[in-house]
Amino acid sequence: MGETNPAPEGNRWRPVAAALADRRRLHLYARAVLAADDGERLDPKGLTSAEAKSLAVLQNAGLVRVGERGVEPAASVFADLLTVRPPDTTARRFLVNGKVESYPRKRADRLELLHFLAGEVFEHARPPEPGLRPVLTEKELTTRLAAFTADPAAIRRYLVDEGIVARDAAGTQYWLTRPRPAEGMEFA
Repeated sequence: MGETNPAPEGNRWRPVAAALADRRRLHLYARAVLAADDGERLDPKGLTSAEAKSLAVLQNAGLVRVGERGVEPAASVFADLLTVRPPDTTARRFLVNGKVESYPRKRADRLELLHFLAGEVFEHARPPEPGLRPVLTEKELTTRLAAFTADPAAIRRYLVDEGIVARDAAGTQYWLTRPRPAEGMEFA
């Protein structure tokens, strides 16, 4: 839907419906559509402050774009909403805006998520010497995991407990013990 804030896949219609549920915003959207049909564009400079607020909501919902020539209705917004997209079956389905918000209850899902996260954080790790496995310090691992979760220490602990990542006796160095499984592999 263009340059909007992404809604979760099953709820892409909500921002559009919410924007059009308000009579003032619906009226402003209709004005923008009718002006575009006449070959004109609605001029955002001529809007009242309340209309400008309504315009911002319409923009955030992806219903209109504001450019140099004025307000332009987004032609594909409704077609995009009707497009059926297959559900995400990758481990990324456990992330909301790139972060783990809740830890999966099913063990197979947890393992899938942990393998994904381990693969992501170790992907660009460099081995201490050619031919050796990549090693991260505790701080490096925690910092990289923090990009995916608000509780990187817990995820680090889960990775070790599941044997996906190992650590030295001092707990200062970590390495990947199991390679990342292929996409779509079963986790049990």
